[in-house]
Amino acid sequence: MLNATVLDQHLKQELVMKLNYFICLCAWCGMLCGLLGCNGVRSAEPAVVPLSAQRAEHGDTIYFGRVFPLEGSGGEPMYVYERRVARSERGSLSTHITRTARGRVVMADAATHHDDYTLVEYTLLGNQLGQRGSIRVEGEQLRFELEDARGHRSAVEQNDDSVVVGPTLVGTIVRHLHALRSGSVISVRMAVLDRLETLAFELEAIQAPSDLTRVRMRPSSLVLAALIDPIVFTFRSDTSKLVRLEGRVPPKQRVGEWLKDLDARVEYGFVAAEYR
Repeated sequence: MLNATVLDQHLKQELVMKLNYFICLCAWCGMLCGLLGCNGVRSAEPAVVPLSAQRAEHGDTIYFGRVFPLEGSGGEPMYVYERRVARSERGSLSTHITRTARGRVVMADAATHHDDYTLVEYTLLGNQLGQRGSIRVEGEQLRFELEDARGHRSAVEQNDDSVVVGPTLVGTIVRHLHALRSGSVISVRMAVLDRLETLAFELEAIQAPSDLTRVRMRPSSLVLAALIDPIVFTFRSDTSKLVRLEGRVPPKQRVGEWLKDLDARVEYGFVAAEYR
């Protein structure tokens, strides 16, 4: 039999292991709540993002995306967002403008990028939470700057060509569609401004009808992949045009006086002849 001293040491070790497990679990839960928006954000008044007429009309309209709740069909969309693209001195400027069905702007962001969708600079012009900020490539570094109700915050990460943001993500997928259809798995790092960091994701083609290509985006971390639903993009195989997105989207949904994260189905209608 174990003597009292050995038993006491064994109990202490078991207690330390359980405490460490609990601390890790709390850290994971805190990170996930930050990522998933578990508690929502209270907002007494509808947020309106100021957007100049010049910015709203800058460049060519590529498509409109009509945002519906993920479950259910028909009815008026919750939001309609527009992608506009213009040439700039540093490459292309892609702007996403999200409006309510009645035309009120609730979010606007833009990215300057090269023709292969490699990021130069991202700007959040405003969103429903009153946030503004930027993500800039500075040599081998990626610099985050965020202004919100908590004040000014910043962070720096190492940069590489796998970094994507909202306005460059689909273009990156389109650029790799052939490889994805051939079975390749593409890794990207999604820059998340309100977290001041990038998160690793994997892109992989999944089963689809012959005339469509479906690409699943899920976290590279096995733990996060088990807890976070993937986002699925559907493209036409012949034109590579985006048809549908299913999963978490940037705009929030209002539930009473709270703004909650929104899992949605986005149906796309193209104005341009091809994606850019």
